Amino acid sequence: MSDFEDLEKIPPIDAPAQVEAPVLEPAASPLDPAEAFGLAIEAMGDRLSRRLDAIQSLLERDTRAEANRERIVDRLHAELQEYKDDLLLKVQRPIFADLIQLHDDIGKMIEARPDVDGDDGRAASTRGILASIRVAIEDILYRQGVEPFEAEGDAFDPRRQRAVSTVLTEEPEKHGTIAARLRRGFAAGEKLIRPELVSVHTHRPPADR
Repeated sequence: MSDFEDLEKIPPIDAPAQVEAPVLEPAASPLDPAEAFGLAIEAMGDRLSRRLDAIQSLLERDTRAEANRERIVDRLHAELQEYKDDLLLKVQRPIFADLIQLHDDIGKMIEARPDVDGDDGRAASTRGILASIRVAIEDILYRQGVEPFEAEGDAFDPRRQRAVSTVLTEEPEKHGTIAARLRRGFAAGEKLIRPELVSVHTHRPPADR
């Protein structure tokens, strides 16, 4: 057998399978430059708005915190000042009480002096000296913030007055009213140092006749 006959016996080679080309999607049409710029500006505006809102929240929170701190500092300062005033008044109160007692005693001495002058006017001179001492005591108290007072109205006020005597009355409407003001009270602002000394009416029904 010849070589050509052997070649004829070799099976033919199959033709390669046809490869289909991929189907390409049509490309999206590009955005208009003006439209793309508008969208970018809008996105930037949203981001800026969110950031501004966050900054505003932080500022409001800091403002509230600062106001709260100021209120706390003011309250502590007021409490400290009140404590200092109360402590100072506690130390000074016995001195004030002695000066007020001296003030009362001098007033009693002036009232005990006769209205008529002696042969050489010494009684009037003594009254004048005592009155000037009494005024000097009031000035000392005033410089320390202590002032005399008389409670308003005719009704007895146990918070600012002390009844040292009573006067009987048959008129029921006068019960509990002031019969006489004996000594002025003294106070340091709202703090009572010595209440006003008064005489108070007390109702007594009339006896059967």
